[in-house]
Amino acid sequence: MTPQRKAEEREAAFEAELAAERAQFGLAERAAKFGYWRQRITDGHTMWSPGMYRLLNIDKSQKPDMAWLLSQIRDEDAASITRIITNAIKTRSAFYYRSRPKDPSNPAAFVDTHGEVDIGPDGRVVSVIGVCHDVTQQVIAETARAAAEDRYRVMTEQASDIIMFYDTEGRILFASHALQNILGRTPAEIETGHFVELAHPDDRSSAEALREKLRPGEVRAATYRMRHRDGHYVWIESNVRGVFDEGETEPKNIISVSRDLSERKADELKMKAAREEAEAASKAKSAFLASMSHELRTPLNAIIGFSDIMREEMFGPLGNPRYGEYVGLIRDSGQMLLDLIADILDTAKIEAGKMEMNFERADLADILEDCARLLAQRARDNGVQMALEVPEAGLPLTADRRALKQIVLNLLSNALKFTQRGGHVWIKALCDGEFVTLSVRDDGIGIPADALPRLGRAFEQVATDPMISKSGTGLGLALVRALSEKHGGDMRIDSVESEGTTVAVRLALTPPAEQEKAA
Repeated sequence: MTPQRKAEEREAAFEAELAAERAQFGLAERAAKFGYWRQRITDGHTMWSPGMYRLLNIDKSQKPDMAWLLSQIRDEDAASITRIITNAIKTRSAFYYRSRPKDPSNPAAFVDTHGEVDIGPDGRVVSVIGVCHDVTQQVIAETARAAAEDRYRVMTEQASDIIMFYDTEGRILFASHALQNILGRTPAEIETGHFVELAHPDDRSSAEALREKLRPGEVRAATYRMRHRDGHYVWIESNVRGVFDEGETEPKNIISVSRDLSERKADELKMKAAREEAEAASKAKSAFLASMSHELRTPLNAIIGFSDIMREEMFGPLGNPRYGEYVGLIRDSGQMLLDLIADILDTAKIEAGKMEMNFERADLADILEDCARLLAQRARDNGVQMALEVPEAGLPLTADRRALKQIVLNLLSNALKFTQRGGHVWIKALCDGEFVTLSVRDDGIGIPADALPRLGRAFEQVATDPMISKSGTGLGLALVRALSEKHGGDMRIDSVESEGTTVAVRLALTPPAEQEKAA
């Protein structure tokens, strides 16, 4: 092989190697989104790598020109770049700048340039070289992260809860401003377990439990008192959890969130005091009612008994007929007062949960007939007709006889009281599955629609006639409702003003209390 041939082959190999290196460099430029430029100082000749064209978003028809390049950059950036490069040439030092294109459609919205100056043998600057890197995605990510950090900082600084971030040694890496606001403390005063020393002596075991080893997914909570810098104690509720790497059982950090419970605790103490006060008042009321029962029932029984003797003229005539009328009034008033006392006592017992039910087999039909007979004379005196409808086979159920009689008498008394002369009262009862339903209907004065929701509450009256309303306390329907519920049932009132009222009471055939005994 001739020397010329060998030289040609060496040159071809060199060109091939150079082409491969250029291809690799071009690949690197594309992958890393960078390009570079060089400008000679003597004649201003400029060279751009292929990557520069991609960063500038232009084709290769544009001749490399630094003046043109600066014209494509925002004016404020271009002025700064000129100063930076001039200073680098003067000081023979490296330089850096970030630039933004004027064209908003350019994908490379942020470009970082790192450069150096090339110094010749004579010590003079021969050229300037710059490597440009598209950092748009990095800047976007940094901006988003900074915004997130700002939001987090604002949230934690403004949060009313104490938010703290610890390392595994208990050192506080971050603490929100609430620590100072709530406890007047600095992180150094409570980190590495010192907060336990500030806990109330009675609560230290609760505070100490927060320092025990945490498991993945575990949230540990504790409520305790902690001493404020000025000496008073603050109720704190803390929730602590660990931060774990996937698959690890040892936490790499610990997060705690604590809030001030002082106000809630104060409210709880007030509520407890109010409850105790109410219980004491209830006991005092019960004692008073018991005393009143003894003190009033004894003379009332005497008044009623003696008035009965006088009314029957057991020891001879009274003389003037008016005395007979007065004796009747004395007897009726005494009975009314005795009934009122009984209602008040029963209401108090129900409210206190001390009403004892004596459940036994009973027939509601028989009780209805007995009550109708008891009130038949009152109905005749008032000019009201009563009609009773019950099954011939009767209505057997398990119930408290006295309570059933009280329910029926209250309902019938109300119906008679609010039904005008010439009116009617209908009593009906039937078996309805597991219940017996008793209804008392009248065609009396009725009840306004807006007053219906109040009925059935103690001491509520809705009589439209003021003379009638004075003759009761409003306890009757409240007792009916409460006694119905004691029998596993309920009470419903339907009424139309000036047309009449229907009160329906539903009673379980076997009350829940008796069902539990049977089970």
